[in-house]
Amino acid sequence: MTVVARCRLLAGAALVAVGAPALSQDVRTMAQIAAMQAQIDAMQKQLDELKALQARPVAPTPASAATVMPPVAVAWKGAPEFSEGDWKFKVRGRLQYDAAYVENPNETTLGVATLGFNSRVRRARLGVEGAMPGGFAYKLEADVANNAIGYGDLTLAYAPSGQSFSVAIGNFDTYQSLEQPTSSRFINFLERAQMNEAFDHTRRLGIGLGYASGDFRANAGIFNDRIRADNAVSGSGEGAFGNRDLLLAARAVWSPELLGGRLHFGASYQHREFDKDDLGLDYRTRPFVQTTDQRFVGSGTIAAHGDAVIGVEAAGIFGPLHVVGEAQRVKVKALRPGDTLGLDEVATGNRFIGDPEFWSYYLEAGYWLTGETRGYRGGLWDRTKVKRGFDRGGWGAVGVNARYDVLDLRDRVAAGTAITAFSAPNFIDGGKQVGYLLSLVWQPIDFVRFTAQYTRAEIEGGPRAATVVPVSGNPVFDRDYGLDVLALRAAFDF
Repeated sequence: MTVVARCRLLAGAALVAVGAPALSQDVRTMAQIAAMQAQIDAMQKQLDELKALQARPVAPTPASAATVMPPVAVAWKGAPEFSEGDWKFKVRGRLQYDAAYVENPNETTLGVATLGFNSRVRRARLGVEGAMPGGFAYKLEADVANNAIGYGDLTLAYAPSGQSFSVAIGNFDTYQSLEQPTSSRFINFLERAQMNEAFDHTRRLGIGLGYASGDFRANAGIFNDRIRADNAVSGSGEGAFGNRDLLLAARAVWSPELLGGRLHFGASYQHREFDKDDLGLDYRTRPFVQTTDQRFVGSGTIAAHGDAVIGVEAAGIFGPLHVVGEAQRVKVKALRPGDTLGLDEVATGNRFIGDPEFWSYYLEAGYWLTGETRGYRGGLWDRTKVKRGFDRGGWGAVGVNARYDVLDLRDRVAAGTAITAFSAPNFIDGGKQVGYLLSLVWQPIDFVRFTAQYTRAEIEGGPRAATVVPVSGNPVFDRDYGLDVLALRAAFDF
């Protein structure tokens, strides 16, 4: 029964109670009942309107519309990237699987099990990256290849919109070259140039400042040691607090659009002081792949306070053609035979009567046969965008590359004096390794890459020369030999 019906029933009961004679005698009572009936009808109308309003969605008023959160957008960049306003979040990762054959230069005299054919998971990296309001961004990466935990970039960055400066804190590459800070996803050979491993370029813990304006950019930072398991083991018994390396780094790049393409010119400098618990470094590298632990060139551990590395770089991108070259010189601040150490210092390795100097450089040229242009952004190599991949009915991108790579770890530290023995403290015979590299790169889509590489390595002197060339009329530092390396990589990233 509706409210109106109930009210009418009550009104009728009231009429019966009063009686007809009384009603006819009291006109005012009739007027009151009529007014009551009008109020009851108005109440019923209001109730009906309220029910109808509740039955349909309420449109937000201008005041409430301002509080509605923007929708979450999803973009695909190899993996979904979620964004909501100034917030962004994306899962990232990569897998690189290598197989290679490294020739034994003398199987009769050099019995090494890790030469020949081998394969390994070069990288198996997983992480996240994102952005936050106010110009903040982050990146966290862990590498789980070969049953060991390693670390990629672990950074918190501040780069406010519309500003030329930026700040990065965490574990990241120091500012030392063009190729080393470039992601391994975008290099054209299985490994970076020899200088990067030989001169110990890697990620370290630190803080870096950046400036970018137009075609010019500069970075500088102060760094400690890398993240590694032996940070928790210190010769002085200081445990995890024994991490006392110091590295100061700076790099500047100018990359104008000239001559119908993109040019790149850069220079870098690094000053390094070694951990007082371990004053020394072995400058060495593998034969252009990491499927073997053998190193045919290496200085041996040099007892030293630190070193300084200076580098120059130049590149050009002209449509499908790119050319690039880099050179670095490292000068070691070696300990002398008569130097004394402080109570908190520990040094191992050979001492020399002078400061050794080592050199490395490479020249590279590449061409995309399918018309792509090598990616470049922010003073580093970037992803090459496939013009017509498998997903668009094509065959993907195909490129060929050639590189000439030289590393010289020999030095006569006592120049100008009579040398009777080519060994410490007068001479370092770390060897010279020259690589002639060819690679074929195939990218069926943007995020998948296959690389085939051939390398001819020519070695002169070094720690294996006497074993590989046991009979020779030349001194050990002047004995030369060569070996061939064939390698393949299958990789994808997201």
